[in-house]
Amino acid sequence: MEENKKFRRPRVPSWFAIVGAASFITVLVWPWMIASSDALDNPGDTANLLLLTFPVYAVVSIYLAYRTIDDRPYVAVILILLLWLSFGAMWLL
Repeated sequence: MEENKKFRRPRVPSWFAIVGAASFITVLVWPWMIASSDALDNPGDTANLLLLTFPVYAVVSIYLAYRTIDDRPYVAVILILLLWLSFGAMWLL
């Protein structure tokens, strides 16, 4: 019985699931973000690279926050906060 408890992951808190799902919205609005910017007009610009790689960063941040919420909740919250701050910064580009 003890061995089953060790390998079983506890449930993710509901508030974190809602925040994680809301954070995934940044990935869903990515095509609109690209279309509203002039990123495709300047192919050699650094901002283009940031705009094109941002969804990868968002998905990795959400995944890592999900994996660390049980052991290190502060790290998970910091990852989500950094994701939202970077989304705001990308919107300004």
